[in-house]
Amino acid sequence: MERTVTQELARFAVNLKYEDIPLNVIDKVKTCILHGTCIGLAGMDIIFGKIARAQISKAPTAIGNGSVTLLGDGAKVAVMDAAFATSVLYHGRVQEDTHGTTHIGAISIPLAIALAEMNGQTGKDVITALAAAYEVGGALGKDYTALTTPRGWRASSIYGIFSAATVAGVLMGLNEEEMTNALGLASAFAFGTTESFKAATMEWRFEVGLAARNGYLAAVLAKEGALAAANAMEGDMGFFRAFAGTRENLDKITENLGKVWETNNVTFKLYPVCAFNQTQVINSISLASENDLDPAKITSIEVNMSEYEANYPGQMNWGPFSAHAGTLMSAPFCVAASLLNRRLTLSDLHQFEDSTILELVNKTKIIPNPEIGFLCSRIVVTLEDGTVVERPMNVTEQYYNLDFARDVEMMRTMKDEIAISDEKLEDLIAIVGTLEQQENMNAFVNATLVD
Repeated sequence: MERTVTQELARFAVNLKYEDIPLNVIDKVKTCILHGTCIGLAGMDIIFGKIARAQISKAPTAIGNGSVTLLGDGAKVAVMDAAFATSVLYHGRVQEDTHGTTHIGAISIPLAIALAEMNGQTGKDVITALAAAYEVGGALGKDYTALTTPRGWRASSIYGIFSAATVAGVLMGLNEEEMTNALGLASAFAFGTTESFKAATMEWRFEVGLAARNGYLAAVLAKEGALAAANAMEGDMGFFRAFAGTRENLDKITENLGKVWETNNVTFKLYPVCAFNQTQVINSISLASENDLDPAKITSIEVNMSEYEANYPGQMNWGPFSAHAGTLMSAPFCVAASLLNRRLTLSDLHQFEDSTILELVNKTKIIPNPEIGFLCSRIVVTLEDGTVVERPMNVTEQYYNLDFARDVEMMRTMKDEIAISDEKLEDLIAIVGTLEQQENMNAFVNATLVD
């Protein structure tokens, strides 16, 4: 009998061994762990994480025996609560890793650390589980986010839940049948819309935490004997018909498992803004610096973006702004603030009423340009004397594909924002760099604790 997509994904996940993982994939997983954790610790004061931590402090013990350490915070909580709150923390600055438009790390890494701490599992166990999670989530989303996102579905939560179920299933020792059920259950628990991007409200901030928690729940239920449809993905009323509106080419999802490693296609955000604004920010800063632009003399700004990115929810937002959930998604605001300040920090994104920025925002036109590639940009600025300055920036996803050494450099430049001591940051870097040698996750957890 032909195996279903869910069964193939499950077989890959439960049979993956550390020795099967290429060295560059191991390096990438460690990079994701370091990046996600440091970015999370740089967002300890952001309100979304505070709300999530407050919620779990009031909640009764959730599913899962034992308690684990809440990263950064140090509180002892249930695994499910740790997964929820820490995922929200990792997502607070929206500067986490990205596969296409799915933030697999923010959803999977906190759960992996929590389970490994509870079970006394090794760094190799964590790497293996996360490699499986990135591959499963990446395989499902790589060709279908372009179909699901325009329908209003949030890629991170509808695909990331499979990564969470996978990482939990591997660390919990699920067999192939149980993992098939876990992934099937995850397909039924998937959710998340993008209207809140446009409204600049908070729903999307918590979607990643719920995906982590529900992915864990799927694995727990499967371990206890819960059954799910084997054809949960490709069935007449299955996941892809519901979310993507198609069941075409589903055989391609699993054809390259273990051959082409999707983990290597994970990229990183250099600034705390939407992935689609990264290049716009870099291009704006460079344009202002190279031409020594005086913002007071700018009369118009044209931002050429790919059609998909320009039309992504929240991009075409000219305000008014009252939350950085709106400014980080707004291409006009990100470009205006970058041209003015020749930088873009988290604090810059809170300049909701800065008159100079808002004047530049109102002078900005976003042009969905079919000639502009994904993650590329062309910015044209006209000055009051008629001078026109233009800067194209043509890059691929590889521009944002950092290895461990480059990410270490980035984290050290951010050390004043990361809420642990410089000594603990260096400890964390060393621990993650040698994660395959760690007998348990205790040293990692201790290095994250804010003094």
